[in-house]
Amino acid sequence: MCDITEEEYEKIYLPVSINFNNYLKEFIIPYVVAFYIADSFYKKVLSKAPFYNHINSAIDVFNVRCDIDKLIPSYKKDIKNKI
Repeated sequence: MCDITEEEYEKIYLPVSINFNNYLKEFIIPYVVAFYIADSFYKKVLSKAPFYNHINSAIDVFNVRCDIDKLIPSYKKDIKNKI
């Protein structure tokens, strides 16, 4: 891999990285987190930890910063509809 300049980083790499992270947050992470929580619930392996902690654990595998507080209301709504 070759070195890139700061300008190349800002013009080329950074926009791609930001776009990829946004795609993950909008289309991939919500489904993975929902699956993680539902699968854990049905297999009776969810601990008594706060809901926030379970979401955070599922998101950790992506190594992407997410605003969990924005995700929680939609997850709670989806889970109530399925239970």
